Amino acid sequence: MSDRTDNLAKELLALKGEDGLINVAKAEQWAKRHPKSSLYAHLEWDNEVAGEKYRHWQIRSLISVHIVDAEGSRQLVHLSIDSRSGGYRPINDVLGQKELREIMLEDALGELERMQRKYARLQELDGVWAARDQVKRSRRASAAVAEAAD
Repeated sequence: MSDRTDNLAKELLALKGEDGLINVAKAEQWAKRHPKSSLYAHLEWDNEVAGEKYRHWQIRSLISVHIVDAEGSRQLVHLSIDSRSGGYRPINDVLGQKELREIMLEDALGELERMQRKYARLQELDGVWAARDQVKRSRRASAAVAEAAD
């Protein structure tokens, strides 16, 4: 980690209450009172900009909850290539296009890796990580075969 992120982590950990929790509202108030802090520097203080970002987050949440099929499965997906536009694509369209399907699979594998870092201590999920690793190995093998054929 860099000094900047180390300092941010120290500030956040110092804000733990007696219950061991970091209360985000209290952390915001602390940052307001400490404008030279790392936490302050990492927050958006322009309320117009912050409000717009929050509304975008709300809309993403609404899309994921309300655009679903009868079984409750999502109908739209946000791919890593759509980050600039903030757009969502119909999942069936993505699955029907080889390139987009590959991007969706890469995104999913990336999410699983982030989840593993978060939940690595839960041995009950070891089978999930093993399955992810198997998919990655299979994809590498398929890519090697395709490359050799070219």
